[in-house]
Amino acid sequence: MEKVKSSIPGLGYPSGRDDPIKSGQGFIEGRIRDDGAEGLWRIGNGLYDLTDWEKFHPGGSEWINLTKGTDITEAFEVHHLTEKPQRIMPRFYVRDANSPRSIPFTFADNGFYRKFKKRVQIALKDVDFQNPSKSSNLMTDTLFILTLISSMIAAATNFSLAFAISGIFLAWTTIAAHNYLHMKHHFRMYYFDLSLMSSKEWRITHALCHHLYPNTIWDQEIYAFEPLVNWLPKQKPVLKRIIGVIITPFIIMLGFLKEGIKRYYLVYKVWKKFEFRDLVPLFLPLLLCFVAPNPISAIKSWMIIIFCGSFVFFCIGINAAHHHPDIFHDGDIYRKDLDWGLLTIDTVRGRDIIDESSFLTLTNFGAHILHHLLPTVDHAYLPLCQKAFNDTCKEFNINSTDKFNSLELIKGQFLQQIRLEKVDNCRM
Repeated sequence: MEKVKSSIPGLGYPSGRDDPIKSGQGFIEGRIRDDGAEGLWRIGNGLYDLTDWEKFHPGGSEWINLTKGTDITEAFEVHHLTEKPQRIMPRFYVRDANSPRSIPFTFADNGFYRKFKKRVQIALKDVDFQNPSKSSNLMTDTLFILTLISSMIAAATNFSLAFAISGIFLAWTTIAAHNYLHMKHHFRMYYFDLSLMSSKEWRITHALCHHLYPNTIWDQEIYAFEPLVNWLPKQKPVLKRIIGVIITPFIIMLGFLKEGIKRYYLVYKVWKKFEFRDLVPLFLPLLLCFVAPNPISAIKSWMIIIFCGSFVFFCIGINAAHHHPDIFHDGDIYRKDLDWGLLTIDTVRGRDIIDESSFLTLTNFGAHILHHLLPTVDHAYLPLCQKAFNDTCKEFNINSTDKFNSLELIKGQFLQQIRLEKVDNCRM
């Protein structure tokens, strides 16, 4: 992998980017080498031993277990909206780190993000924002059931439209389930695994990587597609740019299958542990065996549904307001203020129509800016935080109103692939 230098001052090159298999485990192993956490958990310049806290962690032990030996500064700040975690951390303090941080983002009390969080605490004071809403639960459960029913109809009838519909429901269910994998342990996050992708893997590559370092050289959702697809503005041969645009539809159609193959390889060779979530992808093909003419037909139907679902899922995900020439990508000219919240709003945009519907928000990665700033807050509660966001943007003289429609983003992500010039497109 080409060692691309970041245009963000002080952001070092991540060792995990060179891992031959772009996986969550590779990202974590790279962080262990880079972060100077000395086998503990690092927050800022302090080292903490959270071993005894793992089983008591309100968000579930997996978050603590996955991040051992790494710098969790961004995750700690972004995943906790109240001051209680900061108050209890001194009891786990061990010593200061021996090396400086490789990540320069800040969380100053007078900075954008912490001021925004204080306003959010007031906005959410009347709801149980640490747990999913009833409306999200109902919509997600309904989508899961509709995925099963439509898949069975497709396998029994072999009707093309039925396969397309079941693929749409599978994609929507997977996206809705993504809402839960950001939160404390919840059984609905396992709906995500129905797609063949791994909720465990996505907790690393999406929640702990993409969400914390969007559109930077640290973002695995950027470099996992390289060298075939390149979104960072840099010198790219004409042929490579053309090939990237042409093959993008084929890559997204095979996305679920590729992630499924990688999943079971990691289970066998890396994690060396078969969990309940690793059985979930097998549920759908087994169910189809009861309605299809024979097992071979059931597997064939399942694969068609997986391909359809993958195409819809990645079409939505890739075009969910990150990739457009008017959005910051590492390599562009960056601002002097390294507040983490400003990085986030520079790399994300809102979407017309999608953000105005609770159903479309849950099934199309909607309310994308607020979701990135508040990933552990259920999608149904994000509209309550809109005023807090607008007020904070106004205080910092940042434009909070510009949005794209879906067609602009689809066109924009292809334009971004062929873009070479570096621009100053941070929000002002």
